[in-house]
Amino acid sequence: MANTAEIFNFPVPDVAQKEPRVADLDDGYTRIANELLEAVMLAGLTQHQLLVFLAVMRKTYGFNKKLDWVSNEQLSELTGILPHKCSAAKSVLVKRGI
Repeated sequence: MANTAEIFNFPVPDVAQKEPRVADLDDGYTRIANELLEAVMLAGLTQHQLLVFLAVMRKTYGFNKKLDWVSNEQLSELTGILPHKCSAAKSVLVKRGI
């Protein structure tokens, strides 16, 4: 009795070389003070809180504004978080003075 094995040829995914993407500052950028960024890194924020914080930074500092009205729907579009969850994260950030 011979030991035989059946060989399966699985399809190989197309792994075409993609051109590397490089961030282009000509398309805009958000300037943030190192002290503020470092404080946020140590703040122990949840993922939703951090994403909402970054979205607010983008909508304000990213447009050279000190403050702006940003709706929960705008935050939702930027973060991919549902608007009511953006509102909850924003409330916690405000309570914490962030």
